[in-house]
Amino acid sequence: MRKKNFNPKQKRKNEPALKIIPLGGLDAIGRNMTLFESEDSIIAVDCGIMFPTTEMPGIDFIIPDFSYLRERRSDFKALVITHGHEDHIGAVSHLLQEFDVPVFGTKLTLGLIKNKVKERALNFQPRFIEIEPRENVKIGSFDIGFIRMNHSIIDSVGISIKTKNLSVVHTGDFKFDFSPVDGKVADLYNLAELGENGVDLLLSDSTNAEKPGYTGTESDLNSKLFDMFSNAKGRIIVATFASNINRIQQVLDAAAKFNRKVVISGRSMINNINIAKELGYLNFRDGLIVELNEAKILQDKKLVIVCTGTQGEPMSALSRIANGTHQHFACNSGDRVIITASVIPGNERTVSVVINSLMKMGANVFYENDDNVHVSGHASQEELKLMISLIKPKFFMPVHGEHKHLKAHARLAEGLGIKPSNLIVADNGDIITVSKDKIEKRGKIDIKNVFIDGLMTDDLSSDVIKDRQVMSEDGIVFITLVTNNGLLASNPIIKMKGFVGCGNEKIKNAITDNITQRLEKTGSTVSKNEMASSVKRSLRTYFEKSLQRDPIVEVQIIETN
Repeated sequence: MRKKNFNPKQKRKNEPALKIIPLGGLDAIGRNMTLFESEDSIIAVDCGIMFPTTEMPGIDFIIPDFSYLRERRSDFKALVITHGHEDHIGAVSHLLQEFDVPVFGTKLTLGLIKNKVKERALNFQPRFIEIEPRENVKIGSFDIGFIRMNHSIIDSVGISIKTKNLSVVHTGDFKFDFSPVDGKVADLYNLAELGENGVDLLLSDSTNAEKPGYTGTESDLNSKLFDMFSNAKGRIIVATFASNINRIQQVLDAAAKFNRKVVISGRSMINNINIAKELGYLNFRDGLIVELNEAKILQDKKLVIVCTGTQGEPMSALSRIANGTHQHFACNSGDRVIITASVIPGNERTVSVVINSLMKMGANVFYENDDNVHVSGHASQEELKLMISLIKPKFFMPVHGEHKHLKAHARLAEGLGIKPSNLIVADNGDIITVSKDKIEKRGKIDIKNVFIDGLMTDDLSSDVIKDRQVMSEDGIVFITLVTNNGLLASNPIIKMKGFVGCGNEKIKNAITDNITQRLEKTGSTVSKNEMASSVKRSLRTYFEKSLQRDPIVEVQIIETN
């Protein structure tokens, strides 16, 4: 009997490949969620929201599309969270309404998630599993490790993901900060150790991939805040992300140093401060934070207002102060407003509107562009290169950023010696397979925007968004026709909202003439629905040609004998 020759390459072909599917976080900032699939196990890393653009009127935020997970429900083993920012945890409560899976995260991250989940009725008791950096857990066919990282929120971690034959590192959002506010430096030794043991694939944060040099330390902001507090003669209004616990601590420290009281505006801000205080992540003396009734009687020079609204969100506290609709606070001449956050790409216009409104009211507004009142939480180019050098991956996949950020990060990796064939710049929905020999795209799943509109969760059709855009730009025209044998029995009832010709009798007369002529052509030979459609088409043509407008047109027909 002949002895079979052992072919190691043949064995390698039979080894299970790792499948990676980003559901969000690529080609845009936000909605971060990435699936890792091996054998019969799927884990998800992060589950965040994305804020809508101005082209999405009425939408509160967008969450990932869970369709792929619904089809593989039995394989979905766990959700692993890197940190507590909205673009990484904002959709967790929506996921848990459908999937009873454990959620792994650090203490603060889980504290923020639990607060969100409390607001939603679930059919089961969710399972939250607290982890520590350097801890390792077995989840299905994966071995998962947690790496301490620095970011603009405390308790951030990167993830190491190991299968039977592959090793992957996902950085999460990160920077290398050697003097962080909480004193906990990123675990470079752990990263280097993983690199020495061999990493097949690195997925790395790309948000600042176009920025040269190093990102500043959070501690640098302390002196800037102290300067701004020391010479302020009126109220100080500070807007920051509700989850930026480091920044909130810095503001509280500055307020205490200059003998000011602090009032909190915004439900999410109040909730997060309470959670962070309870968990020991915020430290401040009793009496520093005051209630609204006390804040209203304090002298302006004795008060700091901490609020949300760094991205110009319409319902945020800062936006309501800027447009004069805040229930408790108005902007006064001489107020000092500090917006301490980077503007997320796509939000520039809404933020600019808020800044301009505050300035018109007499406020002195300090923001990222020229006042250095914010330190980014994301690594710049030199730190990104350091991460690649520590991990020494065979394959590289930039994540978390617009396409230009991903491409810039890929160029950095190529400059460090990673072969172009070992680099992959993906889009949301791409199916990426990784083996010991190769990384490649192997198809694409169909994913759609899932919009949250008030209490509704729906994959609102593009027609709904288009209708809202039209109503916001060109308005809507309602026509009620009373007909007899296919002809008008009385003048049309015309109601127009947000339309250029709302008060113009000439336009109303033209609409009436257009309808009369259309009905004379169709006569009584068509059904009521066909008649309404014909009138609608005719009016839209008239509006477009004569007024260069395209409002929504709704026609109701009432027949009489």
